[in-house]
This record gives sequence, C-alpha cells and structure tokens, in this order.
Amino acid sequence: MQFSLSEKKFYRILSIALAFVMLFTLINVNSIPAQAKDNKKIVILYFSATGTTKAVAKKIKKNTNGKLIEIKAADAYTSADIDWTDDNSRVTKEHNSASSPAKSSVRPKIKNLSAIKKAVKKADVVYIGYPIWWGEAPHIVYSLVENISLKKKTVVPFCTSMSSGLGNSAKNLKKNAIVSKKTKWLKGRNFYDIPSQKKINKWIKALKVNKI
Repeated sequence: MQFSLSEKKFYRILSIALAFVMLFTLINVNSIPAQAKDNKKIVILYFSATGTTKAVAKKIKKNTNGKLIEIKAADAYTSADIDWTDDNSRVTKEHNSASSPAKSSVRPKIKNLSAIKKAVKKADVVYIGYPIWWGEAPHIVYSLVENISLKKKTVVPFCTSMSSGLGNSAKNLKKNAIVSKKTKWLKGRNFYDIPSQKKINKWIKALKVNKI
C-alpha cells in the first residue's frame, strides 16, 4: 500500500504528536508520588464554645486539607457555663481555682481524647485553636497538651478574642505541654473576628510549615 506525499506528512505529524502526549503523560504520572511526599500530615484541633474558633479552624482546614477535630468536653459547656459575668458559672469557678490555668488542678476531661491522640501521632503539623478566657487558653486546652505527645511536631497555636490578643497564652501552654527539643512551637496568632479565607491563606503561607 502506498501513501501520497500529503498522507505521509500527515502520519508523520500524527506520530510526533502522539509521542509528545505519551511523554507528557509519563512525566505527570511519575511526578504524582513526589508531589504527595511534599505535603505534610496536618491536624487542626480546636476548642470552641461559641463557634468563633470553629469558624477559623474550618478555614484553616480548607487551606491545608488537614484533619479537623473538635476538642469535645466530656461534660459539654452550656451557655450558662460560659457566662463569665456570673460568679457561680463553671468558667468563673475554673478561673478562680488558681492564679492561672497552668497552675490550676482543674482539668476538664476530653471526650474524644483517644481519637485525638491517634490523629496527632500520625501528624507532622498540629494546629491548636481556642478562645481567650481571661487572657489565657481555657483549662480544657491544658487537659489537651498535658495528655498528648507533641514531641517532634510543629505546633501552630491560634486563638480568637474580640478584646485581648494572643498574649502569653501559647507560651504558657507550651510550658505544660509534652514536647521535646525537636518540637517546633510557633508563636501563633489571635484573630479578633472571623477572618476571610484570603486572610487565613496569607497567614498560613507565611508560616511555611505545610511543605517538607
């Protein structure tokens, strides 16, 4: 069977095009495992009494695609429990139990502690979010850091407060946490309101912790 000059030219071009397609496909297939290895395993832990910290945590998850886990109190906090203006409320009694949560013996039990431990064990980066109560992290967040190993982890604290900033809350948590010399505990930050996704993305990009 003989082909005309135009047919030969057509098949030559087709062969070259197919060769490029096969080469491009091969390069992409081979690059998938390498890209997967570049992503660190991320867990976002948060305690949220009113939903503000939860909203921030969900935006962090959207950016990082990390595993989102709520820190659930075995005895859930009610709206009456978190009424800081009531001298007899649960949070007020926790606050008055010592000069600071770090020195208090009050440690609310965490309902899903086992699941949290399992997730953190596999993680490289652990975000820990909480509201600011009286300038500090709530007592239940101390229950968390005192009962999970953060050795060799990168820890990113974040908090929410309409009036006060991060303060020494993250530093005080670190003092009571189970860490090692290889733990990288970042300064963290406070959000005075529910930030936009763009703001969260910018913050996380500046951290430079989500890639190996």
